[in-house]
Amino acid sequence: MLSEQVIIQKIIKSDLFHRFCEAYGELTNLPLALRSPDYWYPPLYSVKRENPLCSAVCKSKIACSSCLKTQLALTKASRDQGKAMQCDLGLVDIAVPVKACGKCIGYLYTGQFLSQKQTKTELKKTLSDIRNWQLNYSPSMIENSFLAAEVYEPSKQQAIIELLTQFAERVSEQVDSMVIKDQMSEPIMISRAKSYMKDNYAITIKLSKISDHLKISQYHFCRQFKKYTGLSFTDYLNRLRIEEAKLILIAPNCRVGEVAYEVGFQSVPHFSRSFKRIAGMSPKKWRERKSEIR
Repeated sequence: MLSEQVIIQKIIKSDLFHRFCEAYGELTNLPLALRSPDYWYPPLYSVKRENPLCSAVCKSKIACSSCLKTQLALTKASRDQGKAMQCDLGLVDIAVPVKACGKCIGYLYTGQFLSQKQTKTELKKTLSDIRNWQLNYSPSMIENSFLAAEVYEPSKQQAIIELLTQFAERVSEQVDSMVIKDQMSEPIMISRAKSYMKDNYAITIKLSKISDHLKISQYHFCRQFKKYTGLSFTDYLNRLRIEEAKLILIAPNCRVGEVAYEVGFQSVPHFSRSFKRIAGMSPKKWRERKSEIR
């Protein structure tokens, strides 16, 4: 099956997603993004129509940690159905799960709006909290960001969730069709290569070894593998190993170094760099996050 990362990128680049984003933005004046479950950064950062205040928050480590805490709780609450959640600043975010073959492969994120206009007292308290975060922005800019924020009362929030849920179901149908088409069109050579890597990921797999196993040249194998998977042989193998490592890391007593060697990495630093590049965070932080979710 196509990897989650490849599926997410295919959806984002699709005409269906592009047209919906444009129509949704024009209708609601809200940002919209599709992210994988392991995305470890504020999901709406740098997205069209992002609230300027939220953009400023992402540039402060203290403030950003608060945003990520809300994202973590929202993702946990939205595994089965869309939910809305208010952050420490009083802004509301929404997450709706997108599934492929019955499995959640990502979330549609939107939000950064208010449930109701803030009173002067509430705004004063918010500005006081923000000052403690030491953002490099003027109070007037922050205040204007709040005054310009869209307002969606709970009933309209539910309508947004329903709208995104309907779109998520449409996307899921497209993804299921994409996966079936991929499975039908994938050459036997690629299927055999994937199977070989799945069975032998824990040992050293050299390009020469797998090309000999398939009885084809290295050059031809590399071109065909990238064509049908969207990933290089090395990147695919590393992602496979990282996914296996995630399953092992759930056990709290396993050391990161032991996990690295168990899934086929030859050094702990290489494992840590690869894990952070693919999962968006270090193995230790990923374990902590999963522990919080459970």
